[in-house]
Amino acid sequence: MKLTVRTESLREVRKALMVPGVIYGKSINSISVQANDKEFKEALKTFGKSMTFKAELDGTSHFVYIKKVSTNILRPQEIIHFELHAVAAKEMMSASIPVVLIGKEEFQTGTTYVQQELDFIHCEFLPGEGLSKIEVKVSGLKRGAQILVKDLNVGHGIVIKDNPDTVIVMIREHVIVEEAPAVKVAPVVNVEPAAAKPSDRKEKETRK
Repeated sequence: MKLTVRTESLREVRKALMVPGVIYGKSINSISVQANDKEFKEALKTFGKSMTFKAELDGTSHFVYIKKVSTNILRPQEIIHFELHAVAAKEMMSASIPVVLIGKEEFQTGTTYVQQELDFIHCEFLPGEGLSKIEVKVSGLKRGAQILVKDLNVGHGIVIKDNPDTVIVMIREHVIVEEAPAVKVAPVVNVEPAAAKPSDRKEKETRK
């Protein structure tokens, strides 16, 4: 990806279909830069926020990764600013790489479902290495199956820092709770004693 030093106002930069940003790191002072909007979005799609790639500035190539991206709240697809972190050739970098489950759609129907325990895997790697995502295949797994961190194969040059026995994903069974039948309650009827008849009152008075 090609960068140029930003000298114009933010309004002029965006009008020219460029995205303003900044690049910084141990090997370079903080510099305000700009990149072609389409080219930056392609880099973001390809490398994500964890994988390093080369960016050229004033004829010099730098290993960088996308540290931060700011977007328009009303139009999330519109990028308004970015940050690139430049790293030295032998500088170990740390990143949280997102976990992407492959084949989970087959569990949308049936008696089992996928429970994901880890959304990110913490890794260390040198510039030029790294992954934009870690794919975990879950299709074909049966009830009770688990995939642990130690089951991952991320390739050469990447060191996973998470506990090897940590569960990434497991297959569980839906629990169906049957509702108990409703109990019918008989209505309560209040019975009031009947009022005495006038003839009954006279009879009582006569007896007295």
